[in-house]
Amino acid sequence: MAKKKRIVIILIFIGFIFFSVATFTIDEKEQAIITQFGKYIRTIKEPGLYFKIPIIQTLNLFEKRVLTTDALVAVEYITLDKKRVVVDHVSRWKIEDPLEFYRSVRTEVGALARLEDILVARLRQEIAKHPFIGFIREEREKIVETVAKDAHEQAKRFGIKIIDVRIKRADLPKDVQASV
Repeated sequence: MAKKKRIVIILIFIGFIFFSVATFTIDEKEQAIITQFGKYIRTIKEPGLYFKIPIIQTLNLFEKRVLTTDALVAVEYITLDKKRVVVDHVSRWKIEDPLEFYRSVRTEVGALARLEDILVARLRQEIAKHPFIGFIREEREKIVETVAKDAHEQAKRFGIKIIDVRIKRADLPKDVQASV
């Protein structure tokens, strides 16, 4: 009889361990995809308690909230009238399609690198279309709206939605500041 009790206790313990490894929770600020040996199984966007096959299936969590990206360094651009301006930008974005995000950039660090490339290129193109005075005074809002719209179209292929792009700082280059 003692042997049967031990076996029952061991089975209950193993069942408890299996259940704790096989279950996971998603809260309201997360979304996830489940992969099995690297192959996509399903996407989870709603909060709750879920199950997966331990060891075989992998849980990949992603943020559901709006994320902010600050430019790594201020970049120098040239305006239409060939004047140089140093611009520092900030953007807000979110992961719209977790599967496409996972396939293309895998992590937020990968996404930041891609977003930085897209935003710098679009800012370079748009700033080059406007004279320096226009960029500094009245056309800045129009420029960032165009950049945000075009960058959003490019970022869709990474499963990302760009919500907003703003110019945080616009200055003259250091050597020009000294001469002014």
